[in-house]
Amino acid sequence: MRVPIEITYRNVAKRDDIEQLIHDKADKLNDFHDGIVSCRISLEQDQESKRSVKQFHVRISLRVPPGKELVVHQKSNGEGSGESIRTVISEAFKTIGRQLKKLKQKQRAHVKVPPEVLEVLEPVEE
Repeated sequence: MRVPIEITYRNVAKRDDIEQLIHDKADKLNDFHDGIVSCRISLEQDQESKRSVKQFHVRISLRVPPGKELVVHQKSNGEGSGESIRTVISEAFKTIGRQLKKLKQKQRAHVKVPPEVLEVLEPVEE
């Protein structure tokens, strides 16, 4: 990526292992699209009450040329799941990876080919 990853924590303790996981997953996104210009990640935990289980929310925002922004919101499954923040992060990166792959395919399909190249590509009948 051209720009460093921005990570925001809300009600979540900053941990080196989580940060390393995010950087590893973000680096793999370059396999899907090599033009990523920014990556913002937000990790949030709901205010917990005595009866509820921790709910984690992960938001990933990517910008790719020409002016496209992809956003993924991922949260823990329903109450009582006890899903870890690592799992939620991994699922969010899988989703954004699929979106990047789809965008890359769409961008390749919309490449304009000059008419003189089309003439060369057309089969010659004998």
